[in-house]
Order: sequence, then structure tokens, then C-alpha cells
Amino acid sequence: MRMSIITLVAGAILSASFTAGAAEPVADAAAIVKAANWDAMETITVELTEHSFTPQDLKLKAGQPYRLVIKNVGQKDHYYTAAEFFKSVAWRKVQTPKPHGGEIKAPYFTAVEAYKNGGAVELFFVTVNKGVFDVICTIEDHKDQGMDGKIVVE
Repeated sequence: MRMSIITLVAGAILSASFTAGAAEPVADAAAIVKAANWDAMETITVELTEHSFTPQDLKLKAGQPYRLVIKNVGQKDHYYTAAEFFKSVAWRKVQTPKPHGGEIKAPYFTAVEAYKNGGAVELFFVTVNKGVFDVICTIEDHKDQGMDGKIVVE
């Protein structure tokens, strides 16, 4: 039986906790999330396939709440790994699509895996820190084949 998204996310949190020298997640995330206007949330969908992200690069606005949908339309499992970006935002939650999914709340994540043939994960956050952040697929040689991009927060 495949691992659930909750198991995967929990593993990502645990691995992030033990990364030496990692920057700290946003300190006042709960207050930022509570103050955000979620009615003004912007939804962006990134499709993962062999071997690309569509769109490859994202341009986001600091202080804006987002719902980022990571959807795998490919024939292989893929990761959307953006550890430094994921630490730079205020997290509301990560969930799998309703009605059969679940959700998890944590200070930050390092990566999200979407299973082949339609697997999807929804990330809810408020952008806080401006910058340019790398995003890659960490499975085998997927990055070398073109599964990389940038997340720009202005």
C-alpha cells in the first residue's frame, strides 16, 4: 500500500528538523495567517509531468495569501522541492483534495510529492520573505532532464 500524503509530509517535516544550518521558519506565522484576507487568496496550479513543471517559474507578491495546487499529470511520481521557499512563508495548511484527503499543519515543509496519474496536493500559505527560490524534482535524474524552476517573491 502506498504511503499517505500525511506520512510523506510528516517525513518531510522530520527531515527538515534535522537539517544542519537551515534557516528558521517564519517566527510569527500564526499571526500572519490569522490576519490574512483568505477571501483574496490567489490560486495557482503547477502541473508536473515528464520532465517539467508548468509553469516552470512562479512570480508571487509578498503578503498575499495563496493556494498552490501541485498536480501530477505524468506517468511517474514527482517531487516539488523548494525547501528555502517553504521556510520563507507563513503556512496555513497542506491538504489533499476533498472529500477523501486529509490535512496537516506544520511550521514548514521541505518537499511535496504528488503521485503519478493525477495525484494532487494543495498548499495554503502567505508569502512573507522576498527573494528568488529554487524549485526542483529530487527523484533520480529528473532535475537534469528539466524539472527545475524558480519562485520569485516581490
